[in-house]
Amino acid sequence: MADNANEIVILGAGITGLAAASKLGENVTVFEKSGRPGGLVQSHCFDGGYWFDHVLHIFHCNNPEILNKVNNLLGPVLFECPPVAWIETAAGVARYPFQLNLGSLSTEAKISCIKDFSAAFYQQKDFSGMSYGEYLINAFGKTMCELFYYPYNEKLWKLPLNEISTNGQLWNLHRPSFDEILRGLIEPNVSRETYNTKAFYPRPETGSAIRGMEVLSQGFAKKVRKLHLKSEIVGLDPQKRVVTFMQEGEIHTYRYDRHCLSTIPLPALMRMCAGVPDKLIKEVEKLKWVKVLSIALSIKGPRPDNPGCWRYFTDPGTPFTRLVFMTEFDPANAPEEGWGLLVEIPLKADDQTALEKPLEDKAVFAIRNAGFITDDHQIIGVHKWLADPAYVVFTPETSQIINHCHEYLEQFDITSTGRYGNWEYSSMSKNIEDGFRISKELCR
Repeated sequence: MADNANEIVILGAGITGLAAASKLGENVTVFEKSGRPGGLVQSHCFDGGYWFDHVLHIFHCNNPEILNKVNNLLGPVLFECPPVAWIETAAGVARYPFQLNLGSLSTEAKISCIKDFSAAFYQQKDFSGMSYGEYLINAFGKTMCELFYYPYNEKLWKLPLNEISTNGQLWNLHRPSFDEILRGLIEPNVSRETYNTKAFYPRPETGSAIRGMEVLSQGFAKKVRKLHLKSEIVGLDPQKRVVTFMQEGEIHTYRYDRHCLSTIPLPALMRMCAGVPDKLIKEVEKLKWVKVLSIALSIKGPRPDNPGCWRYFTDPGTPFTRLVFMTEFDPANAPEEGWGLLVEIPLKADDQTALEKPLEDKAVFAIRNAGFITDDHQIIGVHKWLADPAYVVFTPETSQIINHCHEYLEQFDITSTGRYGNWEYSSMSKNIEDGFRISKELCR
């Protein structure tokens, strides 16, 4: 067993763990089960030059200090990439954010949206204690909920919206003023200031060994001195401060002295910790999430004309919630004669159909039906993988369970952080900021 005085151990080389480790110098060791750093912030190259992010990441950052740190780390590879997103509804295609671009809907839908929003807006209700479904209808009105908010969110979260809490859900959902609604009615589908307007994406030189958002992960990883890949954490003894990990089929142990920083998904961490009370484990079993099946299509043929960075789909009969057009982020994400399409299909955590061929066929059929793949296109590669967990589902008891877990871990100098360590729905910018903040606290 390795015994390391004054040592900090980090479990997971996702973007939060890497950000923290990049600032902690020699006295930190990072363990990562994958063969590459980055966690979900990885990129894949298929079929001779088609690049896909493992899950869509765009670096939207409103904190100049964090942006400067990242730019200093990576060099001049981040380019401004304000996201253009579209929403396919039964009443027409509207630009995201939906509530700020109602003018592109049908006449009847516009009238109904304004009438219902007016009724909701001037009621001035107290939103505290409302479920997510109740919040949406009281914030935006019935018609906007029927056209977008309800069908889309039901596809995404896989639960009745009245069983979901608003905790952690509203940071990227703007409730507009009446003036903003009217402006979007008269002047729809123009760029408007939102939470992710200041967004960036890497565009390295042509022929770079890495493209996509993994450029960011690899930049951080270069600053980490002791990074152990293909090292899966299988146990943690909080009292003895011993980490057990598997590497090349063999079990190893590692003793740290000072602190453990974990970015492992919170439910998995609690289950692998020795000595956790049964009562707390039973609480942890109540945590909910959805996983996402990603289907990457390498397509030869003309690129779509202004499809947007991604498109949301509300039709319950369409299996995916979003199509992501990879060459809109970086034209070099595919050969000049082709383009890459990333398909996202949310599934319940216990759904076993994820990698079955019928789901893939249904998705491709829906994409052709939507007109994005035509007779001029040839699908030269299909690749699939799962993000599990992908999205945390907030129920009324989620916050209390998270607090109980963190309180238990903190008494042993274990900090659970990052998107899944905090068990939250958060941006990459926030996760990087958390990593920097925690490293600063540990350095004290």
